[in-house]
Amino acid sequence: MKNTESFDVNSRGTIAAGLILGTIGVLSFIVQPGLVQGFVSLLGLSEADANLLASIEMAGIALATIIAVFITPIISWRIILGTALIIATAGNLFSVMGDNITTLQIARFITGLGEGLIISLSFAIIGITQKTERNIALYLALLMTYGAFGLWGMPLAFQTIGLNGIFMIWALMSLMALLTLKYVPVSAASQEESRPSAVQLGIGWLVLALLSVFVYNLAIGLAWANLFLIGIDIEPNEQTVANALLISQFAGIAGALGAVYLSNRIGSFWPLSIGVFVAAGCIALLLGESSILIFGIAVAVFNALWNFTLPYLLSSVGDMDTKSHMMTLAVAMQFVGLGAGPYLASVLFDSGFGFKEMEIITIAGLVLSVIILAFPVRAHSIHLKKR
Repeated sequence: MKNTESFDVNSRGTIAAGLILGTIGVLSFIVQPGLVQGFVSLLGLSEADANLLASIEMAGIALATIIAVFITPIISWRIILGTALIIATAGNLFSVMGDNITTLQIARFITGLGEGLIISLSFAIIGITQKTERNIALYLALLMTYGAFGLWGMPLAFQTIGLNGIFMIWALMSLMALLTLKYVPVSAASQEESRPSAVQLGIGWLVLALLSVFVYNLAIGLAWANLFLIGIDIEPNEQTVANALLISQFAGIAGALGAVYLSNRIGSFWPLSIGVFVAAGCIALLLGESSILIFGIAVAVFNALWNFTLPYLLSSVGDMDTKSHMMTLAVAMQFVGLGAGPYLASVLFDSGFGFKEMEIITIAGLVLSVIILAFPVRAHSIHLKKR
């Protein structure tokens, strides 16, 4: 095992490990619209109960990302990741054995705990590399490629191997990811110095930045978990909707690659804010009478801009401290928000509201997140100029 002083966190092996582990951590989340639809069509759950089941797994992810904030400074990252991969494997296997909704809820929560730790550490690994924006964007491109083919193949998978077959495949992939551990640094101390753009802001600014991350991801999670259901409401054909979401995933890849190209060429805040406002406009297109064509265009541009803006958001917030703690905290807030989204959808549906109200809240949340972030970003800019 290499020691922290000699470990090259910018090596291709370490970056590749971070990218692969990040994708393993979101195996279920990135195809969540299809999974929620599967809960409805295969298990016979209501829309509210299907969203609740998705939110329970997201709650496990969110809890684990919070736990990671406290354990990553004191426990070897390799030990945490090894344990997390085994937990995720066990949770997916337990999902296969579940014979009632309560058992499945417990199994998905356990899976979420493993996934959350994996996601936190993968972002932590990428966060201590020198080209953070580029590497986050590459990670998004990889997971979106998986998500594209995963969502497109969901209807066929439901017909052939069912939910249990999908859970078995995810268990196997999680187990195989143990092979990446030798390329993982043991701690953030593997990086000798912080990034040149990092400054230490006061606690008030940091809280505002994390609040922005939460609100942004609450809005994203609210929309993302229900895109398949929204599509079915417009065009009651699962494969047609799956095809539209396939195109949106490829658009997401393009958005992530756009962030790769533009990283270090322009600032972070303006591409982030413009991208978020346009993404909100895409959701607004679905408020009135819509067609499958409008749906396809809206979700494609929305997905592209989500994956274009996320690297800028996380990189901007990660630059607000000099000890790499903000990246871990931002990932925790990201998945607290993403987990709260399906839960909020479940509450809205139970209360008699529909997709229109959900879409309005999504639009408001996206716009509000940029407004909140503008203040700590301004403070960061002032501190950076004083150097």
